[in-house]
Amino acid sequence: MQHRPSRSLLSVSILSALLLPALAAAQQTPATDTTAQEQAGASAGDATQLDAVKVTALRQSLETAQNIKRDSDMVVDSIVAEDIGKLPDNSVADALQRVTGVQIAQGTQGETTGVVIRGLPDVISTLNGREIFSSSGRGYAFQNLPATAVKTLSVYKTSEAQLPLGGIAGVVDIQLRRPFDFDGREVAATYNAVQSKYGGSLDPNASLLLSDRWDTGAGEFGALVNFGYIEKEYAYDAVWGDFPKVLTDGSGTPIRTEGGDLIAAPNGFGTAYNHGDRKRGSFNYALQWKPSENTEVYLEGLYDWVRDDYSQNYYFSFPVGSVAPSQLGVGNNCYANQLPGEFFGQNICDATNGTWSGDTYSATSTQAHEQKGQDIQNALGFKWRGDQLRLSTELSRTSGYYYNPNFIIDTFLAGPITTNWGGSGGGHVNWHLSGNPALDPNNFYLNGLFQTWSRSEGEENAWRGDGAFQFMDGPIDTLQFGARYADRTSMQRGSVEISTPPPGGPGTGNITANPNPDNQVTARFPGTDFFCSMRDNSAMSQRWLTPCFDNLIANRDAYRNFYGLPSGEPVENPGRFFEIQEKKLAGYLQARYDTELFGLAVSGLVGARVEKVKRSLDAFSFDASTGLYSPLALETEDTNVLPNASMNMKFNDAWQLRVTAAKTLAYPAFGSLNPSLSLNPGTINRAGQAASGNANLTPIESKSYDASLEWYFSQVGYASLGLFYRDIDGYIQNYTTDVTIGGEAYQLTQPQSAGSGYLQGVEAAWQQTFDFLPGAWSGLGAQFNYTYIDGETESPAFIGGPTVKRPLQNVSKTNYNAVLFYENFGVSARLAYGYRGRYVAGFTQNTVSGNEDQIVPANQLDFSVSYDVTPKTTLVLAATNLLGENLYQYWGGGKTRPRDIRYQDQTVSFGVRVKL
Repeated sequence: MQHRPSRSLLSVSILSALLLPALAAAQQTPATDTTAQEQAGASAGDATQLDAVKVTALRQSLETAQNIKRDSDMVVDSIVAEDIGKLPDNSVADALQRVTGVQIAQGTQGETTGVVIRGLPDVISTLNGREIFSSSGRGYAFQNLPATAVKTLSVYKTSEAQLPLGGIAGVVDIQLRRPFDFDGREVAATYNAVQSKYGGSLDPNASLLLSDRWDTGAGEFGALVNFGYIEKEYAYDAVWGDFPKVLTDGSGTPIRTEGGDLIAAPNGFGTAYNHGDRKRGSFNYALQWKPSENTEVYLEGLYDWVRDDYSQNYYFSFPVGSVAPSQLGVGNNCYANQLPGEFFGQNICDATNGTWSGDTYSATSTQAHEQKGQDIQNALGFKWRGDQLRLSTELSRTSGYYYNPNFIIDTFLAGPITTNWGGSGGGHVNWHLSGNPALDPNNFYLNGLFQTWSRSEGEENAWRGDGAFQFMDGPIDTLQFGARYADRTSMQRGSVEISTPPPGGPGTGNITANPNPDNQVTARFPGTDFFCSMRDNSAMSQRWLTPCFDNLIANRDAYRNFYGLPSGEPVENPGRFFEIQEKKLAGYLQARYDTELFGLAVSGLVGARVEKVKRSLDAFSFDASTGLYSPLALETEDTNVLPNASMNMKFNDAWQLRVTAAKTLAYPAFGSLNPSLSLNPGTINRAGQAASGNANLTPIESKSYDASLEWYFSQVGYASLGLFYRDIDGYIQNYTTDVTIGGEAYQLTQPQSAGSGYLQGVEAAWQQTFDFLPGAWSGLGAQFNYTYIDGETESPAFIGGPTVKRPLQNVSKTNYNAVLFYENFGVSARLAYGYRGRYVAGFTQNTVSGNEDQIVPANQLDFSVSYDVTPKTTLVLAATNLLGENLYQYWGGGKTRPRDIRYQDQTVSFGVRVKL
């Protein structure tokens, strides 16, 4: 029995205050769409009959997504194509944030780059049901694919035997359109012009789909091509404070409060501005042939590419510890010093502001990147359906690469320098240099030239075969079986990383006090466009100069030769090389049952997947005593058995209870398995950077349990409440620690397998259209989902340290999405807010506040509205980050030790959608 929601005074009052329905009602457009009662397949037992309820595109998409959730044997949430097209989202990564239990993270280049499910990043990506990945990684970079290319996004939060092995978080399946999805010819195009606040340009976002199908004597044929293009000139600015440490004077003696407490202050202050011009394109095709009603052959593929020319512009000052502060403020946030050593456990209080004057090091630097990459997948498949038996088989090939060259020149300022730290107002670091010396090109002197490159590649040839036998009667509805074989290669290379000083050196002794006059920038390169000016913001209150991206790129070889280096890119570094071949053979057997229990309909799955993995690794090991690399070869073999079971109990047509249990597994990332040691020697302003994988990492295992109570009270209306628990063993987390290699100080970053742990939580979701409201108000609807997550794991406090209970990386305890939408009279509008709580992003080197790197995300309010000018033409207006929220990062808990603020962009776009 379907239930109609009550018309509470509060809900009606709130809804009546909204403007859009009033505007829509003023249009007085007659209702011409098909009503819900007239839909094909509707039965007398369907939802409560509603007068003049229109089946709009948005309603259809929400209903389809709701049906996928209700009819699945697993816990699944979906977004369908029409839904995505009406959201203010450019990429698949952006669109996924609307799914219950999915959280996203912003990258440093102005776009969404991280997608986690219930706080876990170990996500398997599939395209039309087959695995897809980007370059040398295990997962797909969802930002690579424009949202306009997608038919359906489905997030599987629980596992069953047919799903590919490899993700304890879940599976994200991307379904692209095929020609048989349409009744006949289809031509559709979109174009949006996007204006961003910080990027400043008007950028295009376009797509074109062409599809048709034909009946011939040889059967029915269909062909589809779809093109997508996104260009964005972006600016992603950050202002940061280096790690907190015990404050000392110029001689290394700790500075204490009047009460004798130690004082914690940032090691330095800086900015990191990422400005770039990124172009993304995609092309997918599909050919379908049905020689008979029961047989289908298809050939389909995807190609996506990215070109990203961007500069990382740095401006920083490191006076702390070099000279004593001339002014200092200390707050009342005090705690036990957690840094091992002489002062461990002593009371330490956070400084709130300070001023340092002297010949301290301050510099600007530009890292000039020209990144490019691509992903390609092609598949040939065959399907046959008999009365009881269904068979399918498919061959696929996936490949991709990503290349990132980086060219850097540092320039430093002549002293003396006065650095002013204004404290942590606004939850971020506020700093500047007195007199603004960084805006005068005559104050700059050349320092090191640094160049590096990295290239990652991956390819896979795969085959799969699947079958299902449907029984005519009995409790077993279908027996499902299949096999998969995949041969995967992952490879990564990189160059040596050495900073080369300018001719004659940058100076003598304290180079800030005694710079080499021959290397004054304006003297060395007179009359050139060497410097570009960077803007100020709320944390960095002054403009500053840094080497220009275009100048560095155009004159790379000239600068190399000036520094005494040969033309062309630096040579390869053995410590940054690995090649891994992984062969997987899997088989599954699974029964779907459909019976009755205590008079209630009960269905579900019982099955198991068995997978054998053989892996060979070629890399180079490093001998710290000799500084030499030598070839290294390792081989491993493993077999895993993963059982699963689920039950879906239907109390009536509206209420059902879903319970699942499964063992899941996630393999370590290929790069994390590489034991080679990459060394990036230190410079005047930082310790050396070292990175290594860990060949001893084991797969992450999880015993997963889910229960979901669901109420479907209308065709576009449901509420659900779910509980989940993950018993996790071997969760992989990254750590940074201070080490000495070859007599030099390095910060080593390395992954470690943790011990046992857990992740648990609750999910709630609600979706409803307010059809019961009168007139224009009936076009209103709302969606809300909420996820609470808690978890921890046994892991080392730091590399080589004792085992302790630590929080899981990426896990935000509180997450929710709230969407208010309207669709009627040709008007469609959405107001969407996404919230993700604070979380641990990683574990740094030891500091006075511990080693947790915590992030408070930028939680966005987005809006979009469209109007159907004609049945085939729609105008669209959209805006993102209406509240101007920014991302904040902290050293440990609280807000007294900000690591950085990252200024999130705001965009406004206007466009058109056309169908012919």
